[in-house]
Amino acid sequence: MESYNISLFLGLWIAAFVLTRLGLSRMFKMAGYSPVLAWIPILNWWYWLKLVGRPKWYMIGMVIPGVNILFSFNIKLDILRSFGKFKFWEQFLGIVLTFAYFPYLYFDKKLKFLGQGADKDWKIKHIPVGTGSREWADALLFAAYVAGGMRALYFDLYQIPTPSMESNLMVGDYLVVSRAKVGMRIPLTPITVPVVAPKEIFGFKAYSELLELPYMRLPGWYTIKNNDVIVFNWPADEGFPTDKKDNFVKRCVGIPGDSFQIIKGNIYINHKKLARVGKQQKRYLLLLKEGITQEFLLENELGDFNIPMQIAPDILKMTEDAGGRLIPYNIYTWPENAEKIKKHPLVSMILDDSHDEGMNRLLFPDTTNTVFLKHGWDLNNYGPFYLPKRGETIKLTKANWDFLKTAINHYEKSEIVESGGKFYSGAGNRAEVKEYTFKLGYYWMMGDNRYNSSDSRYWGYVPEDHIIGKPVFTFFGLKKVIGITDMGEPKIHDQSMEYDTKGIRWNKIFRLIK
Repeated sequence: MESYNISLFLGLWIAAFVLTRLGLSRMFKMAGYSPVLAWIPILNWWYWLKLVGRPKWYMIGMVIPGVNILFSFNIKLDILRSFGKFKFWEQFLGIVLTFAYFPYLYFDKKLKFLGQGADKDWKIKHIPVGTGSREWADALLFAAYVAGGMRALYFDLYQIPTPSMESNLMVGDYLVVSRAKVGMRIPLTPITVPVVAPKEIFGFKAYSELLELPYMRLPGWYTIKNNDVIVFNWPADEGFPTDKKDNFVKRCVGIPGDSFQIIKGNIYINHKKLARVGKQQKRYLLLLKEGITQEFLLENELGDFNIPMQIAPDILKMTEDAGGRLIPYNIYTWPENAEKIKKHPLVSMILDDSHDEGMNRLLFPDTTNTVFLKHGWDLNNYGPFYLPKRGETIKLTKANWDFLKTAINHYEKSEIVESGGKFYSGAGNRAEVKEYTFKLGYYWMMGDNRYNSSDSRYWGYVPEDHIIGKPVFTFFGLKKVIGITDMGEPKIHDQSMEYDTKGIRWNKIFRLIK
C-alpha cells in the first residue's frame, strides 16, 4: 500500500530522534567520546556498543528489521546501567519512553559514568542483587518491549475464530500476518498493554486514550490485489479506537477504484467475472437418517452446521414419506466434498440450498432507512456500486449518496448533509457541495464461506486505515469442531460458537495461504 501522512511521521520521528540524541550526546561526552557522534545515524550505534561493552557483531543485529528490537532493548538497558540507573522505573522509562527520559538525563546533575554496563565482571560488581519480584518485572518488561514492538510494527499472530473463511482457513488455524508487507500502520493508541490484549482485560480497557495519533502508514512493497486474504479491524466494532477494534480476516474481493457487483452468486469486478480462489463453500440442505455427531462432522471435514429455519414443502413431504425419520441440517462445504458426503451411509439426501431471501435481510446500506437507494439486493445479487480511491473526486448524486455517506460522514468526518436532493456542508455556512474528494481508499471484504460469513455485505466497506496486514502462512492448526447440545443443536454462548479441540491439523503447519 502507499504511505499515508508520511511527512507527519517523519516530523515525529525527527523530534524523537533529536530528543533522544540530546541525552545520548551528554552520555557520550561523559564516557570519553565526542558528543557529535551521538547525532550521526547508524554510526552512533557503533560507538554506543563500544560505550557499553557489547561485541562488534552486535552491529549486525542493529541493522536487521525485527531483530533490532531485541538488540535495542539490550543496549538501552546497558547504557542505563552504565550511568547508574538501576531502579525499575528508571529502566522502564529509559527503554519504553526513551524520547522523554534521555532528554531528562541531559539535565541530570547527578549523572555519572560508572563503566561498561554490558561487561560481565562490571555487572557482578555494580548491579544490585534483584528480588524475585524484580526479576519477574524485568522479564515482563523485556517480553512486552520485544513482542509488543514486533507485533506493532512487523508481524502479528492471528487465530481463526469463526468458520467464515472455511474451508481454506479453518477455525483453529494460527496465521502469521505481515504488517510491513502492505505498509506498517503506526499504532493509533500507543499507550497500551502490549501483546496481552488488544482492547480489554477482564472487562477493563487495556489502552489509554490520553494519546491518540492520527492515521500514519509507512510505504509497503506490496499492493493489495483482488482475492488477497487480508486481516483488518472490523469497522462495525463501534466504541473503540480504530486499532483496538476486533480483528477480522476475509478475502479482499474489491479494491479502491473497482466497480463491483454480485450476479447469481458470482462476483464481477469492472464487469469481468472474478476467478474464485481455493475451495469456495456453498450451503447445502442435508437430510440424515440419524442425528448429526462430531464424528460425522470431522469425518467429512465440516467445521459446523445449523438447523434450517424453514424447509420447502416438497422437502417436508420427502421427510414425511420416509416416516418422519429424516433430520434436516444446513451444512457448508465445497461442491466436490458435497458429492463425497452423498455416499455416506447416514445420508439420505443432500441438496443445494444457496438461494437467499435477501429482502428480509439487513444488508449494507440499510435499505429500510435509506432515502434514495431502494433496491432488492441479496447475498447472491448485490450492487452495482463503486469503491472510492484515496484522492479521487466523485460527483454526489441521489444514486450514490446512500452508499457513500458512511465513508464521507462516519469514516472521514466531513459533515455533509442531504436536503431536497442537494448536498451541503454541515459546518459553518452550509455551502452547497456538488462533489467530494475522498481522503481514504475503500475495500470490500467477503468470506469464502459465502452463506455463513459476516462480511461487507452486512456492514459495508473497509477504510484503508483499518487494514492491518496480509497473512503469509499458517504456522499451526488445531482440529476444531462445533459442540453439539443434548437437543442436537450447535453450541452457542453469547452469540459465539463453542468449539471442541479434536487434535492437530498437521497439514496446516507452515502452509502458505492462497
